[in-house]
Amino acid sequence: MARFTQMTKPQRTGLWFVILILFIDTLLYSLLIPIVPYFSATLQPSATMMGVLFSSYAVAMLFATPIFGPVSDRLGRRTVLLIGLIGLAASTLLFAFAETMALLITARFVQGIAAAATWPTALALLADLFPPQMRGAVMGTALTAISTGTLLGAPIGGWLFEISDHRTPFLAAAAFTVVNLVLVYLFLKEEGTRTASEKLEIGGFLRNPQVVFIAGIVLLAEISLCLLEPTLPVFLTEKLGSTPTAIGLLFAAMTLAYGLIAPVAGSLSNRWNPYTLMFVGIIMLAVFLPFLVWADSLWQAGIAMALIGASIGFTLSPTLPTLGGIIDRGGSGAYGTAYSLFNMFHGIGMVAGPLAGGILTDLLPISSAILAVAATVLGFGILLFMQLKASKTGRYSTQKGNMHSS
Repeated sequence: MARFTQMTKPQRTGLWFVILILFIDTLLYSLLIPIVPYFSATLQPSATMMGVLFSSYAVAMLFATPIFGPVSDRLGRRTVLLIGLIGLAASTLLFAFAETMALLITARFVQGIAAAATWPTALALLADLFPPQMRGAVMGTALTAISTGTLLGAPIGGWLFEISDHRTPFLAAAAFTVVNLVLVYLFLKEEGTRTASEKLEIGGFLRNPQVVFIAGIVLLAEISLCLLEPTLPVFLTEKLGSTPTAIGLLFAAMTLAYGLIAPVAGSLSNRWNPYTLMFVGIIMLAVFLPFLVWADSLWQAGIAMALIGASIGFTLSPTLPTLGGIIDRGGSGAYGTAYSLFNMFHGIGMVAGPLAGGILTDLLPISSAILAVAATVLGFGILLFMQLKASKTGRYSTQKGNMHSS
C-alpha cells in the first residue's frame, strides 16, 4: 500500500484512467445479458443467431487486437485509447437503436474491435508509467476493475431496463463512455515521443518458453471460465432447482472473489517466482472445479464458485507484469504488442470455452464434462510447468530484440 502513496501525479492519473476504461469496457460487455430476453421476444432470432451475436465480440477482438497493439507502440497510448473509447460509445448507441439482429451483431462486433484497442493499450500504459517493482500491484488493480465491470454490468442493465425501457441502459452507458472520452482527451498526457526501438519481433517473442507458458496458462484459465457460462446454469437448475436470480448471485460470487484476489496475487508476483504462482493458481482451479459437481446446496455451490473465481484471479494476475518484465529485458518498450498477444490468448479462450462446453455436454453429462475439464486443466498445467522447467526458462536477449532460450 505504501507504493500507492508514493505514486507520481502522472502515475495516479494514468492508473485511474486505466481503471475507468477497463471498467467501462467490461460493464458494456455484460450490460447486454439481462436485455437478451427482450431481443429474443421481439426479434425472435434462432439459437444460431444468438450464438453469432455473442461470439462476434471475441471474433472481432481476435481480428483487431494484432493491429492496435503495435499501433499504440508507434503512435502512443492516448491516441489509441481515444479511438477505442469512440468505438465503445458508437457500439453502445448502435445497441440502443438496433431493431434487427444484423444491427445487434454489428454493434457487438464494433464493441469487440473497440475492446481490442482499449485493453492492450491500457495495460501498456501502466507498463509505461510504472517500474517493474510496482507493476504487479497496479496490474492486479486493473484486473479488479475488469471484474467489477463484469459484476455490475448485468445488474445495472437489468435495473435500468425495468425502470424504463431497453434503450435506457445503453444510452446511460454511452453517456458515461463519452464523459470518460472527454476526460482522457483533456487530462491524460502523452507519455512521450515513440521511438523506432519500440518494436517486437513477434516470431521470436512467441518462441520464448516463458511466453509459451504464459499463453498456455491464460488459455486454460479463460477456457475454463468461459466454458462454465453456458453450461453451469443448466446444471445448477437441473440439480439444485436454482432460480435465475440465484444463478446470477453465484456468478457474482465468482467474479467478486476474482476481483478481490487479483491485486493480492499481483503483489505477490513482485516477491515470489511468478511462474510458480501461475502454476499454483491453475492447480487450484483444477482442484476446485469438481466442487461444483459435488455441491448439494446453493451455499456449497456459492463457495465452490468463489474458490474457482479466486483461483482464476490468482492465475491470471501475475501474467501481466511478467509479460512486461520480458519486454523490459529486451529493451524494446513494445508493451502494446505484448499485451495485444495477451488479449489474443484471452479472445481465443472466449471462443474456445463455449465451443468446448457445447461439445463436451453433447457427449457427456454436464457433471462428467466438468470433471473432464478439471482433469484436462490439471494435466496440461503440469505439462506446461514441466516444459518450462526443462527449458531452464527463456531469457530475452537485448540484441536485435530476438528471443532465445538458455
